[in-house]
Amino acid sequence: MLIIRKRVYRSLSTEDMEKLFIAYRIIGTKWTIHILFTLSYGPKKFGEISDSIPSISEMILSKRLKDLQHDHLVKRIILRRPTQIIYELTPKGVALATFIPCLMDWDTRFSK
Repeated sequence: MLIIRKRVYRSLSTEDMEKLFIAYRIIGTKWTIHILFTLSYGPKKFGEISDSIPSISEMILSKRLKDLQHDHLVKRIILRRPTQIIYELTPKGVALATFIPCLMDWDTRFSK
């Protein structure tokens, strides 16, 4: 006997649609997930991020980091003596980065 669950679908409200578009704009941008994943292991210098994503150009990495700062997902910290710039995830960025391992696991579960 096959039992099929009935799904109750609701239409998305305008507010829900806006939230989805914002999320897609952020995570759908090329290299963003790579940067978030790299920073999920802790604060990094620009060069360390660049080294961990070999295919990204420095210009694009710089742009993406600025975009992520604008979206309050990454913060830029300037350390004095010697002057260094460190990038790290904000709490909002950490919350978003928690989905990345789920996405990676999803692909491996269904690629067999």
